[in-house]
Amino acid sequence: MKSDEIIEKIRNKLKESDPARRTVVNTFQFNFTDVDGQLIKSVVFDFKALDIYEGNTASADGRVTISDEDFYLVGTKQKTFDEIIKSERAQIDGDTEAISKIMEKFRINTQN
Repeated sequence: MKSDEIIEKIRNKLKESDPARRTVVNTFQFNFTDVDGQLIKSVVFDFKALDIYEGNTASADGRVTISDEDFYLVGTKQKTFDEIIKSERAQIDGDTEAISKIMEKFRINTQN
């Protein structure tokens, strides 16, 4: 999966982060799809436990369904998450406040 390198970068940043200085302490499930919308892989971003792992969780505060390609474009700063959402190429549901926090992180990381 193209996004694996982006996921690994996020995982490494989590390992380096100071748990006392976190602004996001939620759990998100990202469902990655291929170009035809078929599920490739689900990955849990657990910012509470500072862990990222492949699989599903019933306790996700938010769920994001996005294509592998679009997540890669966001991760490499070729597109913003807002652009992907506005063009209806990602579906997000769950706790609005938690989702706003994670989206803000993506915005901060895409500013040049």
